[in-house]
Amino acid sequence: MDSVDSPVLDDDDRHHFQRVLRVREGSPMVVCDGAGSWRRATFGESISVVGDVEVIDPPTPTITVAFALMKGDRPEFVVQKLTELGVDTIVPMTTEHCVVRWDERKAHRQRERFARISREAAMQCRRTHLPRVGPVTAFAELIVGSSAPGAGRLLLADPDGGSVAQMISEGTAGEPLTVLVGPEGGWSDAEKNAGLRQLRIADHILRAETASLAAAVLLTAHRSQHS
Repeated sequence: MDSVDSPVLDDDDRHHFQRVLRVREGSPMVVCDGAGSWRRATFGESISVVGDVEVIDPPTPTITVAFALMKGDRPEFVVQKLTELGVDTIVPMTTEHCVVRWDERKAHRQRERFARISREAAMQCRRTHLPRVGPVTAFAELIVGSSAPGAGRLLLADPDGGSVAQMISEGTAGEPLTVLVGPEGGWSDAEKNAGLRQLRIADHILRAETASLAAAVLLTAHRSQHS
């Protein structure tokens, strides 16, 4: 919601509460602005807030997963699960070996769909911080952006890489972490030789969607253990 002081449900959310979840008038609920602020409330024709606003700081370091585009509805599945796992930023990515290519119109439409899926997943698992879903971005653009101040550490998922503990210990404490997960066709020689630190997710080849989720699990678990 835009505000936890004067929360308003849009038509889609109200339909979901009433028709899908069967929430009755007067039922307790929690409202959140997606940026860490939340408070208890009561469901009804209008939302009645109860108690004080609570604020939860975002976890550090921030974690970004950039995943290569895939066929079918697998990207939607990945976005949903990355949200559930606690990833902060989700970036659909194109690489040299990607078999999926979207024109500008479809890329824009898919980004809106991904954002909606992520929001629904965040609501379902009661996340107080809504992930950012980025636009479809080329591998080369991510490399260029990694040199910007505050960009943090960029990691390339690869079976020949080092462990999470090793990769993070070599960096600056608390710096943002971004892991790039390639397509099922693998990285091109140029991409593997782009100078990125390589992160080992598994000792063998994984399906693209599995690799994205495994990378998220490794990074978020490490963050939880050291926060």
